[in-house]
Amino acid sequence: MTRITETEDLHNPNVVKVVTGYKGDALYFSRSAIPFNRDGNTSCSYYRHIGVYAYRKESLLKFISLAPSHLEQIEKLEQLRLLENGFKLRMVETDYQGIGIDSPHDLQVVAAILNLQEH
Repeated sequence: MTRITETEDLHNPNVVKVVTGYKGDALYFSRSAIPFNRDGNTSCSYYRHIGVYAYRKESLLKFISLAPSHLEQIEKLEQLRLLENGFKLRMVETDYQGIGIDSPHDLQVVAAILNLQEH
C-alpha cells in the first residue's frame, strides 16, 4: 500500500483504498474513500492498495476454491473474498507509485508515457 496524496485519487473509484489494523493486516478494501473522516481530523491518512500479492500454495488453492463473496460482488474486489472468509492480508507500506491500468483513461495515460519514451 502507498499513501494517497492527491484528492483526485481519493475519490476515484478505480483507485482501491485499504484500511489496516495496528499490526498491518487489512481490515477492508473499498473503491470509496475509507475511513470516512466525519470530523475532518487532520491526522487521517488514506492508502492505495497496489495489488501485489504473495501467497502460500495452500492459501492460494483455498482462495480459488471459494465462491465469490457478497462484498466482493458489490465492490468488485476479489481480496474481499479472503477477508470475508477469515484470511489475513498483511499490508506493507511503500513509497512506490506505479501506474495501474484500470480504465480506458488509464490506458491512454500509459500509452502517452510509452510514446514519449520512444522519442
